[in-house]
Amino acid sequence: MHTVPITPVQLTAPPLTLRPWAPEDAPVLAALYDDEALRRWASAPIHDEPSAARWLAEQRHGWETGERLAFAVEEDDRPAGGVVLKRSATTAATAEVGYWTAAHARGREWPRAP
Repeated sequence: MHTVPITPVQLTAPPLTLRPWAPEDAPVLAALYDDEALRRWASAPIHDEPSAARWLAEQRHGWETGERLAFAVEEDDRPAGGVVLKRSATTAATAEVGYWTAAHARGREWPRAP
């Protein structure tokens, strides 16, 4: 499958900012995954800082190939969740969206359906 690199972007719609995950997010990402409810549903194998760093490297690679665009969702400059847009495995013309929220951000009316 032909892939095209995507230039990472940051999007802001107060009070939230979507930005690409960065290597320095490993400690906070590992801390956010210290949440049984999140680990129950999330597919990312994050259980400590080294595994968070590996996951973050995979996300950077996704931007480089255009296959997977992963964003940190921030509120008040603090990661409060994540969202990913990834190329569908079945059709090149479709994509899948996934998201998760950190424990401290749940029950706050985002994300929600319109």
